[in-house]
Amino acid sequence: MRRTGFIVAFLTPTLLAFLVFYLYPIITVFVTSFCRWDYTNITSPEFFGVADLWENYKYIFSKYPFFWEALRNSTVWAILGAVVQIPIAAVIAIALSRKVAGVKFVRNIYIIPNMISTAAMGVIFLQLYNPSYGIVNQIIRIFRPGFTDNILLLKGSAFIAMTCAYIFFTGTTTLMILGNIMAVPEEVREAALLDGASGLKQDWYITIPMIKGTLKTVSILAATSGFLLYNEVYFLTKGAAGTYSISYVIRELAITSPRTQFGRANSVAVIQILAGMMIILVINLVYNISWKKKNQREA
Repeated sequence: MRRTGFIVAFLTPTLLAFLVFYLYPIITVFVTSFCRWDYTNITSPEFFGVADLWENYKYIFSKYPFFWEALRNSTVWAILGAVVQIPIAAVIAIALSRKVAGVKFVRNIYIIPNMISTAAMGVIFLQLYNPSYGIVNQIIRIFRPGFTDNILLLKGSAFIAMTCAYIFFTGTTTLMILGNIMAVPEEVREAALLDGASGLKQDWYITIPMIKGTLKTVSILAATSGFLLYNEVYFLTKGAAGTYSISYVIRELAITSPRTQFGRANSVAVIQILAGMMIILVINLVYNISWKKKNQREA
């Protein structure tokens, strides 16, 4: 009884915080997404009724012109976060885990740029992409003399430019993977070395399988970060409709800002929550299938 009482007392603050700060807001968001709620009735949301239950969602999906474009872009960024950013971070983490001279210095040099805030990084890339003096346009002029266009306003190149502004900055993810690699018992490495596994073989058959839990976690974090990309998009294009690089969050603000549409905002939030759950389910499914196939091949 004493042990049970201690566990309950220990968990109670966390459970209360979850109920107050997470569960209650989620329920409120879900319920009010079916209400007419704007600046005219801030204190009293009005339920649409069964006949017009999906009114807010109809507006978002069919009446608002840029929602699908924004959702598509953010979905692609989420996929790129898991498929491109994580392998880059894993390779760098494995390289930095090597016990060679100067590796600590290289590790610090790599981490320092990643400590810059995403807002500051957006401003830096804005200068790089500047059509007048940015280095990107200067490189393009080597192959296309007289090129003066702003690549942030061109279809195709705008999306690539936006992606490059965040996809290669993997400092936090690299540190998480590196920490898990350093936690792999040295005895396991020595046993693998005695069995003839060294170098890349040891990384593939020992290190990566032992950090698969961390890889799954950082994949979810990278995918959700890509889906909710905001600072880079705002500072580079401010979500202008003609840039072909609109993010989901930028469009969420545009959908909900006219006349403070709280009901529509919460409808978009519901979609966001469902998208996050879908990302988690898909990544878990992909990792489970891939590891099962890998184990079957090795067997």
